[in-house]
Amino acid sequence: SVIEVRNGFTFLDLIVIQIESLNKKYGCSVPLLLMNSFNTHDDTQKIVEKYSNSNIEIHTFNQSQYPRIVTEDFLPLPSKGQTGKDGWYPPGHGDVFPSLNNSGKLDTLLSQGKEYVFVANSDNLGAIVDIKILNHLITNQNEYCMEVTPKTLADVKGGTLISYEGRVQLLEIAQVPDEHVSTLSLNCVVLSHESIMRLNS
Repeated sequence: SVIEVRNGFTFLDLIVIQIESLNKKYGCSVPLLLMNSFNTHDDTQKIVEKYSNSNIEIHTFNQSQYPRIVTEDFLPLPSKGQTGKDGWYPPGHGDVFPSLNNSGKLDTLLSQGKEYVFVANSDNLGAIVDIKILNHLITNQNEYCMEVTPKTLADVKGGTLISYEGRVQLLEIAQVPDEHVSTLSLNCVVLSHESIMRLNS
């Protein structure tokens, strides 16, 4: 999110500008939450200081970390004395909901009266908070909405988050039935807090 996109602006700069504009236009207070790994947390904290004079609340939280497994004996690497960062790995995007809940940030949002969460990758410049989508969810009493688009030739790999047997899981492209392969998730999801809490239970 700190890679320069254009004219000195990073992905994070553009996200902050977008949320500031949204808050000003609608007279609201949409916060920004950034999920990090143990590898990126310290750097992100330093970068977030740049926005201390911004009119948006910026929160950070860490995703889980799991031990790497040794191929030969299937034991966790940290049990063999490798207790530093090299002995662990971050599980990736699929961990966003448990991590949001475990960090206490979900409870904080609920206590502020926030009812929906918009989840997107920070490097997706097409990911914007769309009031029409939020209105559709509320009007139709839907708990979540995922943006999808027809695939192009450049979209040959990737996965998406799904709820399966009561758990959030990553669905890889190889697991998708042929009749659904032509649709690509934009990894932009709007969810109610209730649905996130149920995913975590």
